[in-house]
Amino acid sequence: MRSPWFLRITAGSATGLVAREVDWAATPLGVPSTWPAALRLTVEMCFNTRFPVLVTWGPELTMIYNDGYREMLGSDKHPGAMGSPLAEVWKEIWDDLLPSVEAVMVRGEPTWTVDQHLVMHRSGYDEDTYFTYSYSPIRDASDEVRGLLDIATETTERVVEQRRMRLLGDLTVALTAARDDLDSLASRTLGLLEGAPDVLASALYVRDDGGALRLRGSAGASRGSTVPDQVVEQVARTGTAEERGRTVVVPLAGVVDATPVGVMVLTGTGRRPWDDAYRSFLALLASTVGEAVAGTLRHQSEVDHLREVSDTLQAAIVPEGSSVAGVVARYLPAVGDLAVGGDWYDVVELGPGRRALVVGDCVGHGLDAAARMGQLRAATRALLLEDRSPADVLDGLDRFARTLPGAECTTVFCGVVDEVEHTVVHSSAGHLPPVLRRAAGGAEMLVGGRGAALGISTAPRPEAVERLTDGDLLVVCTDGLIERRRETLRTGLDRLVAEVAAQPADAPTASVADDLIRALAPHGAEDDVALVVYRAGAVAADDLT
Repeated sequence: MRSPWFLRITAGSATGLVAREVDWAATPLGVPSTWPAALRLTVEMCFNTRFPVLVTWGPELTMIYNDGYREMLGSDKHPGAMGSPLAEVWKEIWDDLLPSVEAVMVRGEPTWTVDQHLVMHRSGYDEDTYFTYSYSPIRDASDEVRGLLDIATETTERVVEQRRMRLLGDLTVALTAARDDLDSLASRTLGLLEGAPDVLASALYVRDDGGALRLRGSAGASRGSTVPDQVVEQVARTGTAEERGRTVVVPLAGVVDATPVGVMVLTGTGRRPWDDAYRSFLALLASTVGEAVAGTLRHQSEVDHLREVSDTLQAAIVPEGSSVAGVVARYLPAVGDLAVGGDWYDVVELGPGRRALVVGDCVGHGLDAAARMGQLRAATRALLLEDRSPADVLDGLDRFARTLPGAECTTVFCGVVDEVEHTVVHSSAGHLPPVLRRAAGGAEMLVGGRGAALGISTAPRPEAVERLTDGDLLVVCTDGLIERRRETLRTGLDRLVAEVAAQPADAPTASVADDLIRALAPHGAEDDVALVVYRAGAVAADDLT
């Protein structure tokens, strides 16, 4: 005969109805009417709360649970878990639970566990789950621990959502750091996805310049795409995602139009339900990568266009080489930058046997610096064509620079060579001193005629005169040729002097210019370089370059 008490507390509950059908007499607990008061009180509390509660009692920790706890049993363990031993029902995670069980049953100590990772087999597959729970001892009338009360909540959805959002956040940071570099972007993406709990395998395809898809890399599983190439090609062609089992093949957004710039292949692990949330997460991963790839390709396209424009602009402002006999000029843009910048040179014919050599360096880089440079260069040429001396030219540039925003602190060297008088008259506005290599051997810096950079001082500009002999080499450059990180400017100047001194006396001027660039900037320069080399006296035919 059923206990009226047991019928009362199990009424109106789905698991209560299951509990009524259990043959409790066949369990270590016996029929409910014989249960001790402590067990009856705890079971009544269990069925009268909607919070997940499990009660276990006796040597086998026989299970009694409510509707809230039933959800934790998945599709396979209920209703068989009702009245069954705890270790048998949760055999796949028993080693994980045992320390807490022993703390309660052996030592009588309550436990508290937060977000414990448990790989359960409750719905036909191994499943990553997370739980926060407390085990408490249930004591009988003699104060002996006879049972265990488990009040628990499953935190799987929250923990999984947090780790997925954390991966997306880490991916966004990594892609931001790798922007404008497609190889780095692919490497960082696949490096983060390698071993990610929710991504079993990944592969990234991006179109090359010819429009063909190219595998940029893969991670996880067999380190290759988990779908046939024709499927990847179809998704890239149609722009429609494909799903194959737990693998999604997602087109990456186009740069300008809807044409995919690539494809992302992502395979989910088998330890989480394959549901809409999982699909949305993988789609969001692909979307994040797609935006970064599209942005990088768009930037590269813009840079290529700007580089073409800047090359044309720079060539118009600072023509390559020099048409003046005995003078060779070179311009080298900074590594990784657009050609257009703030460094310039000019060679101006002033009359028979007289020419001006000008090298300048505006602060900054890019189109703004180039615009200032172009104005200063034009003003310098205009002042020189009025037959002004180098000091007068720099005085005029001082006044002009004060009216031109951003022109302050520009450095300029202006020298006028006279092949009849065998002299060079020069003045410097904060620029590097030129280096003079004597035909007889040895090199030195010309430190006379030095003053402040443009727009800094109103003091009269100094001027110096240096005698020249046939075969002397005069080298003027901007600081991009000699500056190095963690190195003083003086060290760079000494290196320049040494390189100029080492040039053969009979070397063609063009060879000297090219050799200096090779020696001082073998891998390119970190800043723009303008270089002018002048040889006094007789001019070899190959110097006309």
